[in-house]
Amino acid sequence: MGELVWNLLIGIFGGNPGVIFNILLLMQSSEQHSDDRHQYASTQAILYGPYLLAGHTSGDWNLKSGSAESLSDSITPIPASYNEQLISFSQDSGNLTFVLTNSNQSITMEEYPKSGTDACLQATFRIVLNESSSSEVLGIKEVIGKSVMLEPFDLPGMLLAQQGTDGSLAVTNSADDDGSSIFRVVSGMDGKDGTVSLESGSQAGCYIYSGVNYKPGQSMKLSCESGSSDTGFNQGASFVMNKGLSEYHPISFVAKGDNRNFLLAPLQSFRDEFYTIYFNIQA
Repeated sequence: MGELVWNLLIGIFGGNPGVIFNILLLMQSSEQHSDDRHQYASTQAILYGPYLLAGHTSGDWNLKSGSAESLSDSITPIPASYNEQLISFSQDSGNLTFVLTNSNQSITMEEYPKSGTDACLQATFRIVLNESSSSEVLGIKEVIGKSVMLEPFDLPGMLLAQQGTDGSLAVTNSADDDGSSIFRVVSGMDGKDGTVSLESGSQAGCYIYSGVNYKPGQSMKLSCESGSSDTGFNQGASFVMNKGLSEYHPISFVAKGDNRNFLLAPLQSFRDEFYTIYFNIQA
């Protein structure tokens, strides 16, 4: 019933997340952990109509302090249009295909993952336009020449960031960003059709770079091109950009946490990923 209601509301209100969410609040509730010990007094499960919502996480479960009775204090719906902004970056090395991956908030190249796993989530990013005044939703074909930020799929509110020339890439909180998370999407430096390169928005001529002939776990870094043409550099700084390996369930939310935000979806939509169905909600 929940998915049917969600689609019905989108049809009636044109996908306006503000209007829809006000209605969804009437359908949301929380259920306290059955363990009555004091340490579990603030532990709650989140329900959306008949659906039990689970959060993508392998440990953290602390939601941002607020009113435990008012889920609107910490939870917002994800618009369906966000699926158009999900991308994954890949490269071939040897006989294998590798994907750009958020590995415990470090950025590496990992072997192409199996569907329905955490590795798929970690190899998916949402394109966020740097132009704050623009509300335009762009697909992957329209971002060439644009300045963008890359938000890890399962860490909403975080951004991929560079840490200086030849420094490794990392994931940082968007609230603490100093411009190091801005990249310009340009045509691939290898000159091949369908590839792109990611140039630092603050350091012209410097690109996200993997190296060549690497193994799984290769750390990504920001590297600058030399004056002469370097085939190896151009190859290591070029990626195939495709539709994201993961996508948002039609019933998805972002829940604000103390240390990070959580991506929520109905429990039955999970396959082989880590999750929690209980959150520590401090009033």
